[in-house]
Amino acid sequence: MSQSLKIFLIALLGGMPLFAQYSFDFTCLDDTTKYITDTTTLVQFYFRLENTGTLPDSYAFDCRVIDSVPGWDELYCAGGSCALPGIILYDYLNPGEVDTNIYIAVYPDSHYGTEFLRLHVSSVKSPNLQQSINVYVIKEMGITEDKEGLSINTADFQSYPNPFRNKINIKYSIGHSVEPVSGETELKIYDATGRLIKQFNHLTIQPFNQIVWDGTDDRGLAVPAGIYFIKLEQNGFKKPAKMIIRLK
Repeated sequence: MSQSLKIFLIALLGGMPLFAQYSFDFTCLDDTTKYITDTTTLVQFYFRLENTGTLPDSYAFDCRVIDSVPGWDELYCAGGSCALPGIILYDYLNPGEVDTNIYIAVYPDSHYGTEFLRLHVSSVKSPNLQQSINVYVIKEMGITEDKEGLSINTADFQSYPNPFRNKINIKYSIGHSVEPVSGETELKIYDATGRLIKQFNHLTIQPFNQIVWDGTDDRGLAVPAGIYFIKLEQNGFKKPAKMIIRLK
């Protein structure tokens, strides 16, 4: 029996494809450019990754902020994990398997500008296979007057320990404009998807303020480890200050 015939039979009996290869298809499921308004607090771009090859493969994701707007925050998720841009995430797909739970989340504040991000994916088994998709979030100054600045114009946060396990002390200070703050003030905690999980109502604004969060939601249930965002709200307006905290 010839050597080539032996190889053919081994491949055939072992159930291996004769022409095994690595390949993938990576697309954005949303418009890659999104225009937002003053009331927008979360923008998400979803992506689709399909293993179009004949072999299982792992994929390395790298999200980068190419052009940022001061005060805006970003997060991206792939392979069941979430991270800040600049941290590599990995996904694993069998042949023909599809993952559509890959997304970039942008958390804008009161500043105007264009946020430019790039999501890059490459095959771990065949590093020459790679692709990048650029996305943009654009917030332009409108004609109408910005009412948000009439109550609170600055807010600063501090927290410790961060990351935390059992509880975190959140200190915040408020800078007022010429008009005094009126109405109910709330401090809200959101998860990485923008879902509200905890809120502290009826806050009294002093020059220096502090609350303690024990890592539970409004139902008293412990939230999973991950990245969370804090925003101060007053009269329905999201204040131009956020803080990223990490629960271990």
